Amino acid sequence: METRPDLESLSCVNPECKEFGQRGKGNLSVRKTYGRDQIRYLRCSSCSEEFSERKGTALFNSKIAESKAVSIIEHLDSRCGVVATARLVKVAKDSVSRLNRITGRVFKSLHNVLVKDLHPQALQFDEKWAFTEKKQKNVTSSDDPSQVGDHWDVNCIDPHSKLLLTLVPGRRTSASIKTAVADAASRLALDAPRPAIFTDGEPAYEEAILEVFGKPYASPRTSNLGRPPLPIMRVPHDLVYAQVIKHRQAGKVSEVEIRPIFGKGKLDEVVEALGWQKANTSAIERFNLTDRCRNARKARKSLTFSKKSRLHDAQSFISVLLYNFHHCNRSLSLRMEDGHWQKRTPAIAAGLSEKIFSVLELLRLSAIGR
Repeated sequence: METRPDLESLSCVNPECKEFGQRGKGNLSVRKTYGRDQIRYLRCSSCSEEFSERKGTALFNSKIAESKAVSIIEHLDSRCGVVATARLVKVAKDSVSRLNRITGRVFKSLHNVLVKDLHPQALQFDEKWAFTEKKQKNVTSSDDPSQVGDHWDVNCIDPHSKLLLTLVPGRRTSASIKTAVADAASRLALDAPRPAIFTDGEPAYEEAILEVFGKPYASPRTSNLGRPPLPIMRVPHDLVYAQVIKHRQAGKVSEVEIRPIFGKGKLDEVVEALGWQKANTSAIERFNLTDRCRNARKARKSLTFSKKSRLHDAQSFISVLLYNFHHCNRSLSLRMEDGHWQKRTPAIAAGLSEKIFSVLELLRLSAIGR
């Protein structure tokens, strides 16, 4: 049996408590233990609230043993579908789907509170295609367009730490792209310099980047009548943005065009400072491949495609948190003085963590107090 988390790492979950979300206050005590995993039922001395230590975690109200829950998540993250996972772990299919749905919701909250205050030198955006229930060409007028057909992920990655900052699932629209750009910008530290940005040729990025990173200037009024004009968005002098456009012939890449959009005169200098030979989106494209290799729902030409969008999105956020905090990236390994290689996750490389989290540790984490 795994050792239970230290009480100092937990906090009161009562929003009305003065110690709410504050760890290490010494206000928690064990009232009793229950279940095969000896789960602790806690009491807060500040507000007299009693609650399970699993409150707010992916394992809350779960009847599955922790070892089986870990095995389920590991199978789902190893390109196994729900049916195959249920058969291999020897649990009901509905139990796998329920854990998938709840874990995805909790991991989304954890991603939002853990991935912040970043100092990336560059950001790369891309969209990854998948579908739910049926492909877009087979969608009929009687189908719900929000649940059936093409289902995209708009992603943003830091190419140096390989940390995935943003995941916005849904339709590939200008609104979702604006949401992704705004989400990535919100995760930057207040004192962080403006990162260079690289995307594909999707035209919606230019407007979204200007809207998020641009500087508003008051428009001059031509008359005292009517409402004042909307402010003009101008490009900051330190914003560098370039599009990497791949031209194809017969299904193969024939030419890669680099199209500077903002900061054209500084692009070569920025690319050299990043240690690249030319502008690229290779990091986000490599993440897309990794995600397809681990998430069966996004594998091409597979019978494990998603039937429901909420389960599809839940597995996406499970994959993201495991990618950032659990899986080590070989390109991030550091050679130590004794000749050994130190393995690192993207979260360690980005300074968000000091250790490699196990799947069980992530399942036991709560977003409360983070």
